[in-house]
Amino acid sequence: MKKTSLILLAALALAGCALSPQEVDVNPRIAVEKPVKPLRGTVSVTVYDERLSRSLGHRGGVYSNTNAITTNDRLTLAIRSAVELGLREMGLTVTESEDVSQFQVYLDDLEYKVPEGSYITQVNLKAKVRVSVVKGGQRFEGVYSSEISERVPKAPSDEKNEELIDKVLSDVLSRALADPGLTGFLKQA
Repeated sequence: MKKTSLILLAALALAGCALSPQEVDVNPRIAVEKPVKPLRGTVSVTVYDERLSRSLGHRGGVYSNTNAITTNDRLTLAIRSAVELGLREMGLTVTESEDVSQFQVYLDDLEYKVPEGSYITQVNLKAKVRVSVVKGGQRFEGVYSSEISERVPKAPSDEKNEELIDKVLSDVLSRALADPGLTGFLKQA
């Protein structure tokens, strides 16, 4: 009985260190401060995933080479929906027409890192986007980044990972829409 208990305990300890690969379903939410005077105009939003791979990194632990964390095919659609909602809250009309101002978002980087080793104590995330707006023959370009680190008592669950990735994406997109240079450009008639 003692030997069985030790085997069971060892199996549970190893299972806690082995993490499965994960494909995340992101759902960022942009915090927008409504302008005193709402913006006017119509824009069309396009999102491009410029990363070389859908992989954000690895979840860590004993078998870190086998537990990649990746984004699913809905990533650009989720970012576009969040940006469109943010622009609507700022007062703009969003359409799919090519005859209006073009609001383009380029996701250049999205990373998920944990410290080396078998025990996960922290998760570090990084996101970087470029925004390009073409309006009336003029162009605005901005680059925005966000980094977050969160200490964790154990390896994050799938749900916690999605929450953390949403958090870094929400932050970087919120920074973009809060940029006075961008809002000033969108205010121009």
